[in-house]
Amino acid sequence: MTRDIAKDISRIPTLIGSEMPNQVCVRCLYDISIPGVTFDVDGQCSYCALHDRMDIQYPTGTRGELALEKMVDTIREAGRGKEFDCILGVSGGCDSSFLAHEMVRRGLRPLAVHFDNTWNSPIATNNIYTVLDQLEVPLETLVVDNGEYDDIYRAFIESGVRDLEAPTDIGFMATLYMAAERHGIKYIVEGHSFRTEGVSPLGWLYMDGRYIR
Repeated sequence: MTRDIAKDISRIPTLIGSEMPNQVCVRCLYDISIPGVTFDVDGQCSYCALHDRMDIQYPTGTRGELALEKMVDTIREAGRGKEFDCILGVSGGCDSSFLAHEMVRRGLRPLAVHFDNTWNSPIATNNIYTVLDQLEVPLETLVVDNGEYDDIYRAFIESGVRDLEAPTDIGFMATLYMAAERHGIKYIVEGHSFRTEGVSPLGWLYMDGRYIR
Protein backbone atom coordinates (compact mmCIF):
# COMPACT_ATOMS: atom_id res chain seq x y z
CA MET A 1 0.00 0.00 0.00
CA THR A 2 1.47 3.38 -0.97
CA ARG A 3 1.78 6.27 1.45
CA ASP A 4 -0.79 8.29 -0.54
CA ILE A 5 -3.36 5.51 -0.33
CA ALA A 6 -2.73 5.14 3.40
CA LYS A 7 -3.47 8.85 3.78
CA ASP A 8 -6.66 8.37 1.80
CA ILE A 9 -7.86 5.79 4.28
CA SER A 10 -7.47 8.26 7.13
CA ARG A 11 -9.38 10.93 5.18
CA ILE A 12 -12.45 8.84 4.48
CA PRO A 13 -15.40 10.31 6.41
CA THR A 14 -16.33 8.38 9.52
CA LEU A 15 -19.10 5.97 8.68
CA ILE A 16 -21.89 4.91 10.98
CA GLY A 17 -20.84 1.59 12.44
CA SER A 18 -23.18 -1.35 12.53
CA GLU A 19 -23.18 -4.43 14.69
CA MET A 20 -26.05 -6.06 12.84
CA PRO A 21 -25.36 -9.80 12.46
CA ASN A 22 -24.85 -11.02 8.92
CA GLN A 23 -25.13 -7.53 7.41
CA VAL A 24 -23.89 -7.57 3.82
CA CYS A 25 -22.82 -4.54 1.79
CA VAL A 26 -25.48 -3.50 -0.71
CA ARG A 27 -22.76 -3.02 -3.34
CA CYS A 28 -20.23 -5.82 -2.81
CA LEU A 29 -19.99 -9.16 -0.99
CA TYR A 30 -18.30 -7.96 2.21
CA ASP A 31 -20.22 -8.55 5.40
CA ILE A 32 -19.87 -7.86 9.10
CA SER A 33 -17.29 -10.65 9.48
CA ILE A 34 -14.65 -8.57 7.65
CA PRO A 35 -12.15 -7.06 10.15
CA GLY A 36 -12.75 -3.35 10.69
CA VAL A 37 -15.62 -3.02 8.22
CA THR A 38 -18.32 -0.41 8.81
CA PHE A 39 -21.48 0.46 6.93
CA ASP A 40 -23.05 3.81 6.13
CA VAL A 41 -26.73 4.64 6.48
CA ASP A 42 -27.39 3.31 2.98
CA GLY A 43 -25.78 -0.05 3.74
CA GLN A 44 -22.58 0.51 1.73
CA CYS A 45 -19.36 -0.72 3.34
CA SER A 46 -16.23 1.26 4.12
CA TYR A 47 -14.21 -0.66 1.52
CA CYS A 48 -16.50 0.54 -1.27
CA ALA A 49 -16.12 4.07 0.12
CA LEU A 50 -12.33 3.66 0.01
CA HIS A 51 -12.51 2.46 -3.59
CA ASP A 52 -14.54 5.53 -4.57
CA ARG A 53 -12.07 7.82 -2.83
CA MET A 54 -9.14 6.25 -4.69
CA ASP A 55 -11.09 6.42 -7.94
CA ILE A 56 -11.18 10.20 -7.56
CA GLN A 57 -7.56 10.53 -6.47
CA TYR A 58 -6.26 8.40 -9.35
CA PRO A 59 -8.46 9.36 -12.33
CA THR A 60 -8.57 7.89 -15.81
CA GLY A 61 -9.40 9.76 -19.01
CA THR A 62 -8.04 13.25 -19.69
CA ARG A 63 -7.28 14.03 -16.05
CA GLY A 64 -5.42 10.77 -15.67
CA GLU A 65 -3.38 11.40 -18.81
CA LEU A 66 -2.32 14.84 -17.57
CA ALA A 67 -1.28 13.40 -14.21
CA LEU A 68 0.67 10.64 -15.96
CA GLU A 69 2.48 13.11 -18.22
CA LYS A 70 3.47 15.15 -15.17
CA MET A 71 4.83 12.06 -13.42
CA VAL A 72 6.77 11.00 -16.52
CA ASP A 73 8.41 14.44 -16.66
CA THR A 74 9.31 14.18 -12.98
CA ILE A 75 10.87 10.73 -13.41
CA ARG A 76 12.78 11.82 -16.51
CA GLU A 77 14.20 14.86 -14.71
CA ALA A 78 15.28 12.74 -11.73
CA GLY A 79 17.15 10.40 -14.09
CA ARG A 80 19.05 13.14 -15.87
CA GLY A 81 22.74 12.25 -16.05
CA LYS A 82 22.13 8.64 -15.00
CA GLU A 83 22.00 5.44 -17.03
CA PHE A 84 18.38 4.76 -16.07
CA ASP A 85 15.39 6.89 -15.14
CA CYS A 86 13.60 4.33 -12.98
CA ILE A 87 13.30 0.73 -11.84
CA LEU A 88 10.53 -1.29 -13.52
CA GLY A 89 9.26 -4.41 -11.79
CA VAL A 90 8.37 -7.13 -14.30
CA SER A 91 6.61 -10.46 -13.88
CA GLY A 92 5.74 -11.51 -17.43
CA GLY A 93 2.11 -10.61 -16.86
CA CYS A 94 -0.11 -8.19 -18.75
CA ASP A 95 0.29 -5.22 -16.40
CA SER A 96 4.08 -5.05 -16.31
CA SER A 97 4.41 -5.94 -20.01
CA PHE A 98 2.09 -3.10 -21.01
CA LEU A 99 3.80 -0.74 -18.57
CA ALA A 100 7.22 -1.50 -20.08
CA HIS A 101 5.89 -0.67 -23.55
CA GLU A 102 4.22 2.51 -22.31
CA MET A 103 7.30 3.77 -20.49
CA VAL A 104 9.53 3.32 -23.52
CA ARG A 105 6.89 4.93 -25.73
CA ARG A 106 6.95 7.96 -23.48
CA GLY A 107 10.72 8.25 -23.68
CA LEU A 108 11.77 6.84 -20.32
CA ARG A 109 14.79 4.59 -19.77
CA PRO A 110 13.75 1.88 -17.31
CA LEU A 111 15.87 -0.88 -15.81
CA ALA A 112 13.67 -3.96 -15.58
CA VAL A 113 13.99 -6.03 -12.41
CA HIS A 114 12.50 -9.49 -11.86
CA PHE A 115 12.18 -11.54 -8.68
CA ASP A 116 12.32 -15.20 -9.72
CA ASN A 117 10.92 -17.47 -7.03
CA THR A 118 11.57 -20.44 -9.40
CA TRP A 119 7.84 -20.90 -9.94
CA ASN A 120 7.54 -18.88 -13.14
CA SER A 121 5.39 -20.37 -15.86
CA PRO A 122 7.11 -20.85 -19.25
CA ILE A 123 4.73 -18.29 -20.74
CA ALA A 124 5.64 -15.66 -18.15
CA THR A 125 9.36 -16.21 -18.66
CA ASN A 126 8.98 -16.03 -22.42
CA ASN A 127 6.93 -12.84 -22.10
CA ILE A 128 9.61 -11.15 -20.02
CA TYR A 129 12.40 -11.81 -22.51
CA THR A 130 10.29 -11.19 -25.61
CA VAL A 131 8.90 -7.86 -24.43
CA LEU A 132 12.15 -6.52 -23.02
CA ASP A 133 14.20 -7.64 -26.04
CA GLN A 134 11.81 -5.89 -28.42
CA LEU A 135 11.92 -2.72 -26.33
CA GLU A 136 15.70 -2.97 -25.73
CA VAL A 137 15.20 -2.68 -21.98
CA PRO A 138 17.96 -4.26 -19.84
CA LEU A 139 16.96 -6.82 -17.21
CA GLU A 140 18.29 -7.79 -13.80
CA THR A 141 16.94 -10.95 -12.18
CA LEU A 142 17.26 -12.22 -8.62
CA VAL A 143 16.78 -16.00 -8.45
CA VAL A 144 16.05 -17.44 -5.03
CA ASP A 145 17.50 -20.63 -3.60
CA ASN A 146 14.78 -23.15 -4.39
CA GLY A 147 15.31 -25.29 -1.29
CA GLU A 148 15.35 -22.33 1.06
CA TYR A 149 12.26 -20.86 -0.57
CA ASP A 150 10.38 -24.15 -0.24
CA ASP A 151 11.22 -24.13 3.47
CA ILE A 152 9.83 -20.60 3.80
CA TYR A 153 6.56 -21.52 2.14
CA ARG A 154 6.28 -24.71 4.15
CA ALA A 155 6.59 -22.63 7.31
CA PHE A 156 3.85 -20.29 6.12
CA ILE A 157 1.52 -23.16 5.29
CA GLU A 158 2.12 -24.93 8.60
CA SER A 159 1.64 -21.71 10.57
CA GLY A 160 -1.88 -21.33 9.21
CA VAL A 161 -1.57 -17.67 8.19
CA ARG A 162 -3.93 -16.38 5.53
CA ASP A 163 -1.52 -14.44 3.32
CA LEU A 164 0.53 -17.31 1.90
CA GLU A 165 1.85 -15.15 -0.93
CA ALA A 166 3.59 -12.76 1.47
CA PRO A 167 7.09 -14.24 0.89
CA THR A 168 6.90 -13.50 -2.83
CA ASP A 169 5.32 -10.08 -2.31
CA ILE A 170 7.97 -9.07 0.22
CA GLY A 171 10.79 -10.56 -1.87
CA PHE A 172 9.58 -8.77 -4.99
CA MET A 173 9.44 -5.35 -3.34
CA ALA A 174 12.76 -5.88 -1.55
CA THR A 175 14.41 -6.77 -4.86
CA LEU A 176 13.12 -3.56 -6.46
CA TYR A 177 14.37 -1.40 -3.60
CA MET A 178 17.78 -3.10 -3.57
CA ALA A 179 18.16 -2.46 -7.29
CA ALA A 180 17.14 1.17 -6.87
CA GLU A 181 19.71 1.66 -4.11
CA ARG A 182 22.42 -0.14 -6.07
CA HIS A 183 21.95 2.08 -9.12
CA GLY A 184 21.11 5.30 -7.30
CA ILE A 185 17.63 5.46 -8.86
CA LYS A 186 14.89 7.45 -7.14
CA TYR A 187 11.73 6.05 -8.73
CA ILE A 188 10.29 2.53 -8.79
CA VAL A 189 7.41 1.69 -11.12
CA GLU A 190 5.27 -1.46 -11.07
CA GLY A 191 1.98 -2.31 -12.71
CA HIS A 192 -1.27 -3.11 -10.97
CA SER A 193 -4.74 -1.63 -10.64
CA PHE A 194 -6.78 -1.14 -7.48
CA ARG A 195 -9.82 -1.21 -9.75
CA THR A 196 -9.30 -4.87 -10.61
CA GLU A 197 -7.18 -6.31 -7.77
CA GLY A 198 -5.91 -5.61 -4.28
CA VAL A 199 -9.34 -6.21 -2.78
CA SER A 200 -8.34 -8.28 0.25
CA PRO A 201 -9.49 -6.74 3.56
CA LEU A 202 -6.68 -4.93 5.34
CA GLY A 203 -7.16 -7.16 8.38
CA TRP A 204 -6.12 -10.17 6.31
CA LEU A 205 -2.82 -8.69 5.19
CA TYR A 206 0.54 -8.45 6.93
CA MET A 207 3.44 -7.18 4.87
CA ASP A 208 6.07 -6.62 7.56
CA GLY A 209 9.51 -7.76 6.43
CA ARG A 210 10.04 -9.35 9.85
CA TYR A 211 7.86 -12.17 8.54
CA ILE A 212 10.99 -13.51 6.81
CA ARG A 213 14.21 -13.76 8.79
